[in-house]
Amino acid sequence: MADINLLPQEEKSAENIELLRKRLTVVSIVLLVGVSAFTLVTLGLFTSFASKRSNLISKVEQISGQINSFKATEELVVVVKGKVSSAEKVLSSRINYSNIFDQLSQLVPAGVYFSDMKFSSGKLIVSGKAKSSADVAGLVSSLVSGRGAQIVSNVTIDSLSADDSGVYSFIISSQLVASN
Repeated sequence: MADINLLPQEEKSAENIELLRKRLTVVSIVLLVGVSAFTLVTLGLFTSFASKRSNLISKVEQISGQINSFKATEELVVVVKGKVSSAEKVLSSRINYSNIFDQLSQLVPAGVYFSDMKFSSGKLIVSGKAKSSADVAGLVSSLVSGRGAQIVSNVTIDSLSADDSGVYSFIISSQLVASN
């Protein structure tokens, strides 16, 4: 049977336009809902990332403060270390006079007396008196012995003379050993 078209052609095209408009409206609404959902998701992610970023910035500032406090401490340690090493050099270069006197007192034979001791530039110059030349020789031999070598080295008699009463005056110079 043949289709009977009771609607005029203009109404049929208006109906098609209306159907097309309804479809476009549905597609527009779906697209609008999709874009809205995408916008909300993007806004949520942006807010989350902004919060994480601000947390990271605050952590970086906090850690930078700690690092700056450690820098001050490190600078202080470096300065103290430099001063300690300088002080250590001074202390190591000092001569332990009490040790020298203790060891020297054990080496001096009876009958030998010191009248003057000079310490200068790592040298020891001793002047004194002895009852005999044998006592002076005993002093020199004890200074060049193993125990004496712990105190002094390069022992030389600079002067030796006797007066009318037989008392010998002497001047002995020597180099101090560095370990004192």
